[in-house]
Amino acid sequence: MFLVAEHFRTAMTVIASPDLIAKLDHVLKAGSPDLRTRMLQEVAGLFLEDAHRLSEHHVEMFDDILIRLSESVELRTLTTLSRSLADLHLVPRELARRLANHDDADVAAPILRACECIPEADLIDIAWMRAEGHLSAIAGRKAVSQELADILLMRGDSSVLRVLAGNRGADMTSAGLAMMVDAAERDAPIADALIARSDLPPHVLSDVVMRSTPRQQARLLKLARPDIKDAVRAAIDAGAARASANPPATIDDAKARATAMTKPFSV
Repeated sequence: MFLVAEHFRTAMTVIASPDLIAKLDHVLKAGSPDLRTRMLQEVAGLFLEDAHRLSEHHVEMFDDILIRLSESVELRTLTTLSRSLADLHLVPRELARRLANHDDADVAAPILRACECIPEADLIDIAWMRAEGHLSAIAGRKAVSQELADILLMRGDSSVLRVLAGNRGADMTSAGLAMMVDAAERDAPIADALIARSDLPPHVLSDVVMRSTPRQQARLLKLARPDIKDAVRAAIDAGAARASANPPATIDDAKARATAMTKPFSV
């Protein structure tokens, strides 16, 4: 193992040895799962150690090697690899794409959440195809486009929408915000996250507050930033005024309507 690492380090400092890939392939075919795991950890460690000064050519070479090494290792090793690569400025792109598309959300999530090299088209495909673990990671990205946000709103459960609602980097369309307000009416943490946003349009803020229960409204008022407390109070008052103007039907009214509905229709 030490010789493999030294061979790879020498290749990095000069030029890739022509038979390096062939030698690694031979070891992978003949070696045990433990050996493949140790090789992946060693080569990944070399990359992380030198990542700040590698050229694109060297990164591409690491990309090829790491892909080969990662094909037959256990999930926890891949999860560790994903976490170690996610925040790097320069990452092996194809490896990152494969990790982001991995079936296991623990493997995919670190890359989906933080890696900036994943193409938008890949993120959109993953958002359409994968389940909540992948979607939550995408919802937490530094920037979420309107198209991605709409897909997450359509496909995500409440846990996904909570992350998206609290993400200031998520750009939502007016239709997307309307969907989020609907969700906030059913899920208090979503309403809390929306109220905390500094970019929430005034009419959306008002809708969130007015469609909340009195107890939820009191909590939202407590959570609201000083600069929007007056707007929250105004929305609470407007909701109360609307409720007073449109009181629920009395028991007698309800009975009368039910009776009318049961009468036979005559021409």
